Amino acid sequence: MASGVCLVVSDIDDTLIPRGTYGLPRRTSAAIERFVASGRHFAPITGRSRDDALKMFGDCAAGCATGAFVNGQVVYVDGRLVRSELLPSARLQEVADYLDRCTPAANILLYRGASIHALTKKPWRLNDYPSQENGRRDGCIQAIEEPWVEKANIQCACDPQEVPALAARLSRQFEDFDFVQPGDVSEIDIAPKGWSKARGVQVLAQALGMELAQIVAVGDSDNDVALLEYVPNSYAVASGTATARRAAAYQLPPVHQEPVAQVLEAILAGETQPFCS
Repeated sequence: MASGVCLVVSDIDDTLIPRGTYGLPRRTSAAIERFVASGRHFAPITGRSRDDALKMFGDCAAGCATGAFVNGQVVYVDGRLVRSELLPSARLQEVADYLDRCTPAANILLYRGASIHALTKKPWRLNDYPSQENGRRDGCIQAIEEPWVEKANIQCACDPQEVPALAARLSRQFEDFDFVQPGDVSEIDIAPKGWSKARGVQVLAQALGMELAQIVAVGDSDNDVALLEYVPNSYAVASGTATARRAAAYQLPPVHQEPVAQVLEAILAGETQPFCS
């Protein structure tokens, strides 16, 4: 990790913040603020919407001024929107109808700014699997009125170990979407085919006029693999999935040890790859 690094991109859940907690740890928040104040850029690269990320960053708003949200589909630089890849509502409706018809219990959630709505014609099924995200919803709708949607994911009643099989089924049925499990959870992210966090980094690098050698990427899960493979200076946290650890060039301590703070502090100190494994 060279002192010439000008951009650090990091996943949020189970990389920056342990899943199940809400809000940046104090050391991590302070490290991000120092890093940005030094003239460099920090960018969350997450499946979450920007509205959701801003809430999690709390008082550390500078840490979200630049970022690639919704798995790289929505990209901001210094508070300015530079790219938005939206999902076609008509096609999402077909996915929702398929889930209603062909699964015992799974539904799409639509994220519109700060609001969340389940898209299903069988809302009574939601009572059988009250996931954390389903619990945050503002209501249910049977059809989408807008032509495009910024963010959508699927909540599943099955165990996380069964999610890859459903994602594979959906990928065969709807070839214009990618369906990715974001960690060890009963959820599936929906993205335009071929769009990933790696594409989000490409947009960030172009907008900032940076080379890949000036970027460090940190992640933990299977939806970070494309990112970790694309950025040469990539790090996976030790608590992450085996697939993510194999994809990364280097390994960091587990999430509860605030590994991203350690990376930022090392760059500011001019240290070179202190976490190589």
